[in-house]
Amino acid sequence: MLTARRGAIQRDLGSIPLHPLLAAAYPVVFLFATNAAEQVTLGGLWLPLLISVGATAVLLVALGLLSRNWLASGLVTTVIVVAVFGYGHAWNAVSEQLDSQWPLIAGWAGLAALALFFASGARGSARLWTRLLNVVTAILLAFNIWGLGSSMIALGAVEAPVGDVSPIDLAPADPDDLPDVYYIIVDRYGGPTALAETYGFDNEPFLTALEGRGFGVARHAHANYIKTPLSVVSSLDLEYLDAEQLESEATSAGDRGPIQRRLSEHRVVPTALKELGYSYIHVGNWWAPTQTNVDADRVFRYEGQDEFSSALLQTTILRAWSEPNVAPDDPWDWNTMRDNNIYALDRLDEIPGLPGPKYVFAHLVTTHPPYVHDVDGSMTGRDQVAELGDRESYVRQLQYANTRLLGIVDRIIASDPGAVIMLQADEGPFPERYDADDWSFRWADATAEELEQKFGILYAMRVPGADLEGAGFHDWLTPVNAFRIIFNARFGSDFELLPDRVYAHTDLRHFYDFIDVTDRLGGDRGP
Repeated sequence: MLTARRGAIQRDLGSIPLHPLLAAAYPVVFLFATNAAEQVTLGGLWLPLLISVGATAVLLVALGLLSRNWLASGLVTTVIVVAVFGYGHAWNAVSEQLDSQWPLIAGWAGLAALALFFASGARGSARLWTRLLNVVTAILLAFNIWGLGSSMIALGAVEAPVGDVSPIDLAPADPDDLPDVYYIIVDRYGGPTALAETYGFDNEPFLTALEGRGFGVARHAHANYIKTPLSVVSSLDLEYLDAEQLESEATSAGDRGPIQRRLSEHRVVPTALKELGYSYIHVGNWWAPTQTNVDADRVFRYEGQDEFSSALLQTTILRAWSEPNVAPDDPWDWNTMRDNNIYALDRLDEIPGLPGPKYVFAHLVTTHPPYVHDVDGSMTGRDQVAELGDRESYVRQLQYANTRLLGIVDRIIASDPGAVIMLQADEGPFPERYDADDWSFRWADATAEELEQKFGILYAMRVPGADLEGAGFHDWLTPVNAFRIIFNARFGSDFELLPDRVYAHTDLRHFYDFIDVTDRLGGDRGP
């Protein structure tokens, strides 16, 4: 009798419709696991997962109470979940065969209606389908959780360790009179040579305006590395990267996790300034690796959608309602990207009013695609960018960035005339051949113009009262020497400047296989 009762209980438990909840969790975990290399913690996963599973649970309960048939309600709910989350993937699969999404929308609606009809009418087979779907969704979810966990452990994100940095001693002349220090990275802001030759844009008025505000401008500056994490980590540590160490931590030759994780850990510059008594204010954006830092005392980051949430929404049926002709390789929510940019710029407008001394790190993507700002800051949209082309759209967004940056600089100087300000790009925009096929592009085969477009960057430094040239400032500087010069000029250090070298990598599949392209860019590299 007891054995029979246990068997009945096990059969009943196996027939509980858990599959809608598992099905709701699966696309969120799957997408996060697929893009694990772009994540530094699991923080971005929880809210989308909670919303997806929570909304599904509410729907399941509502249908169950209305129909009083929980098994059929579970089947209907799972059909709805699959219809909602599967649409974006279906569009990606057929986009090359269709000119727009409308045929898919009609066909998808028909399939969903048919599936709902059979699910709602299931009676005798409902229990069997419930057991089967419970097992299938559980296996799929478990497989992705295992993959995600392995990736996060490999990246160090599960335990969130923080790396050690080599301490440096700063000895400012007057420790009681410390200037605010701003390190503002303007992602993919090209150098004046590339802007003139490739984009037909004269950026000299902006550079001259910076000089009028006390900046030294290196008009032939180049990035040390080809991608944001490589460039920024090197800049903040005042050293070139150890490629062998990064490769030893990577799970594959193309694994970006080791370098991206370093962006949120201890770095030399903020650590040294905090030891002097600085507070660290961090302005992040939608890209996970620079959203925060372990040393930050205060973080400003747009609390709307981040990069992952935006990409997740583009896999859902909402993609059909928002912009039905969007290509699958354009997953951005452009309105969200614009809101992120404006939020970061607005916070930089306000931060000068906060008490000091403060070190402010800001990673801005206002010159990074998608091109969501016109010259006056108004929204562009995909149709306008398609009409004008990427180059003109990039220039317009850069002009908007110029206006905002000058306003921010003026507010900083008004608040603290002695403020140290570093305006610098981490990299320039990618050339057209790279954008057309990024995974196959080999940088050893890049032309001189393509190298200049990618590595030429904005580089402007303001250190009031300092002899910048005496501290090593010259026209062909690279970011690895930026804080060596700043610390020498204002904080009593005596760093030797490193040779200004420029490194590409062979391709995206060999992320740490650096190749020296300095000599192909020409110029006098200084010391």
